[in-house]
Amino acid sequence: MDSKDVLAALVILYVEDDHVVRPNVGKFLRRRCKMVIEAANGKEGLDEYVANRPDVVITDIEMPIMNGIEMIDKILIINENQVIIITTAYNDIEHKSNRVCKNLIKPIIREQMIEAIVECVLNSKK
Repeated sequence: MDSKDVLAALVILYVEDDHVVRPNVGKFLRRRCKMVIEAANGKEGLDEYVANRPDVVITDIEMPIMNGIEMIDKILIINENQVIIITTAYNDIEHKSNRVCKNLIKPIIREQMIEAIVECVLNSKK
C-alpha cells in the first residue's frame, strides 16, 4: 500500500490555534485525506475527537483554553492506542507519553508531515 492510499482512507483531527496556519495546513491535508476536522484549541479538539473518533490527531502544544498536552492525556484515556502527532515551535519538547508517535518542529515542512502521518499509521497497525 503506498502513502497516497494510506492517506486517502484517513480521518484527521488537526488542532492548531494559529488562525493562518490552521486553514492552510487543513487545506493541504484535505487534498490528500478522506476527511480533516479542524479545531482551534484543546477543548474544541477534545470535543471533535469524542464526536468523530479520527484515525490521527495532529496537535499543537501551546494553545488557549486547553493546551495540547492536556488534550492528549484526555484522548489517551478514551483510546490508549490513538495515533498522535505533536507540532511545536520548541525543538526540545518531548511528550512524556510513549503513545505520541512523532514530534514535528514548526514551521512544518509538509512533506515531513505526510511522511510522519503515513509512518505512524502503518506502525500502529503492526
